[in-house]
Amino acid sequence: MSTAVDTSSTPQTDVIARIRAIIVALAIVAAAILLGVVLTIVAFVPLLALDVSIDITGSSFLVVSLIPSQLAFAVVGVLIIVTLLDGFSIRVPTRTDIKWVAIGLAASFAAVGLLVAASTFVDLSPVQSVVGEAASVDPTILVVLALLSIFVIAPAEELLFRGAVQGRLRKTFGPVGAIALASAIFASLHAFNFVGGGLVVLVPLAALFLVGAVFGYIYERTQNLAVPIAVHALYNTTLFLSSFVLG
Repeated sequence: MSTAVDTSSTPQTDVIARIRAIIVALAIVAAAILLGVVLTIVAFVPLLALDVSIDITGSSFLVVSLIPSQLAFAVVGVLIIVTLLDGFSIRVPTRTDIKWVAIGLAASFAAVGLLVAASTFVDLSPVQSVVGEAASVDPTILVVLALLSIFVIAPAEELLFRGAVQGRLRKTFGPVGAIALASAIFASLHAFNFVGGGLVVLVPLAALFLVGAVFGYIYERTQNLAVPIAVHALYNTTLFLSSFVLG
């Protein structure tokens, strides 16, 4: 006589699986950050060996240090997508994909606009970003960052946060939970970009969460990583170039 074994999941196993998924997602980001630190050090070693003076508050330092860290994001993102997930979900955008690029860009700015409008009812001190401080000294850095957004920042961050992190979280939490958690991690990592602490950083971090959620949503709708990459690139480029022109 045979007996059936109940292999259905229990609430306890579900909780353990969710905790494990979050830990893995955080470990992915931590690995990308660590690799970025290593690559940044490697990038500056020749300059130090040649006794080149480095101004850590200057725009050149910001750009040179940004490239290795973003390269690390891309490398780790690709490795996770290839080894732990189902491979790349990226292709040449179709007409429908292009429509979602437009929708995503409009939704990103609309979400930020609503949040900024709502923040006017709260007495918060102005928030200064690292980029803003560098641009006040050398505005041309905004043009450089706009170009880097297209060719480096947007592809690297989307490979890591939407492709790897959101892709891993989706297996346990489903699309909605994955979008929310990946967006929270995406926003929290950018906290180091702002000068100040406490409540003053809530508005920009909330804006980054909403924008990240838009990127994650359109990725789930299109299943094409090229779409959030395009939206991310256009969003950043618009912000940087408008600040350059209006500044």
